[in-house]
Amino acid sequence: MAALAVVDTETALVKLSSPDVTTMHVNKLQCRRGLPAPQGGQALIYGLFVLTIAFVAMFFLFNTAQLSSEKTKLVNTADAVAYSNGVLHARALNFAAYTNRALLANEVLIAQMVSVSSWIDYAQEHVRGVRPLNCRTPQYSVPAALALVEYLPLCVALTWPPGQIAINYAKQGIDGVGFIAVADSEAAKLNLQLSQATMFAAMLQPQAKVRLMQEVADANYQNDGSVQVDPIPLVDDFSFFESGTFISRYSGNDRTRFRETELEAANRDEFVPERSWSSRSPWSFCVPPRGAAIREGGTRLIGFDEWRADDEASLSVETLRVRFGIPRCRRTSGYDLGTGTRSAKKGSSSSSSWRYSGVPAFLDLSKKARERLLVDGDYGPTMRFSVRLTRSEEQARTSAGRSHVKPNGKLAVFEGKEAGGVMAAVATSEVFFDRPEKRLDGHQELPSLFNPYWQVHLVTNSPASLAAAIAKQGGSK
Repeated sequence: MAALAVVDTETALVKLSSPDVTTMHVNKLQCRRGLPAPQGGQALIYGLFVLTIAFVAMFFLFNTAQLSSEKTKLVNTADAVAYSNGVLHARALNFAAYTNRALLANEVLIAQMVSVSSWIDYAQEHVRGVRPLNCRTPQYSVPAALALVEYLPLCVALTWPPGQIAINYAKQGIDGVGFIAVADSEAAKLNLQLSQATMFAAMLQPQAKVRLMQEVADANYQNDGSVQVDPIPLVDDFSFFESGTFISRYSGNDRTRFRETELEAANRDEFVPERSWSSRSPWSFCVPPRGAAIREGGTRLIGFDEWRADDEASLSVETLRVRFGIPRCRRTSGYDLGTGTRSAKKGSSSSSSWRYSGVPAFLDLSKKARERLLVDGDYGPTMRFSVRLTRSEEQARTSAGRSHVKPNGKLAVFEGKEAGGVMAAVATSEVFFDRPEKRLDGHQELPSLFNPYWQVHLVTNSPASLAAAIAKQGGSK
């Protein structure tokens, strides 16, 4: 029993001083099978570190995405605002072009009515003047004897009673209609000039533009906070184009350009500038006598203040006469076939003149803008407008703004503060002249305010605009 007790005691000591046999056996089996032995929680520290980095990265990505979304929307809104204001400018230029064309149409109408009135006065007198010519009696007809082949049919027609009655009625109608037409044209011209002046004055007022731009910006941010448009644009060529304005109003002696344009337009009606013809005897000597029926007439613009039309016709006969022993062709008889005159004159009150205000004042490209034609070529001058929009960081959907996700502690370093506490965007629109279809004569259409071909598009911001925007935000390049 004592020996047994000693053995048990040693066994007990061995168990107390040696590893658990079962545990050692399990570990040996795992090692033989290639399985990892239990680590007892060492990966927890690494896992916490990875989770922290993932959380920071997720927050950073969230804030970056929100900032990108806000910036994209602000840039798109700035483009919309700049484009809308560019459309406003293009419409203003096209409105000036349409009203200028309407002014031209009224000027041409006045020139035509003056021409017709003068012509009808001459025609009425011509009816009386043909009676001594005996056009319907061949044996006594002066035109027939002189072989005035071109004039004879007209002379015969004017001697018939129906032709005379028609001329008299036309005279009465033209006098009444012409006076009313010129008076209506003058009233229309006054209204057109007033509308041009009103438009021009309104476009130079910044309040209207700012209100329009803010309405466009607010529409883009409806139910999504607020955005602000700078009341003073970075570039506004309409109001400030090389120390002047892009368009100007011309009056007084500066109306030369309009005068030349309306003369060209009026003279396209061949009846206005020249109403002349002649019919002459086919032989060049005075034996037998020779004759000529000459009709002269035309309408011209005198200075800036009078349209004047004159018409007259006469028939002359030349026979051979000897004087001082020298035979010569001399005018022996003549027939006055009628005269007519009519004018539209400024300040006139005579019966032969209608009231006329003169060549109208009008809008056109400023002298500085027209000088750009020599520099920019056929493309001509362009009109730019740059605007800056801002959105405060409190309005943005970021951690620094309206987002419910807020950084704490050391994560505040990823908050993404904007310079000056605002996010800004700059956009530029450009108004340019471009005829949609080429001219039939093949010439290039030059920019002017006589054709409504002004269009708008967005362009890249200039370095000067960007520098001005950065300076406003308290930054530097």
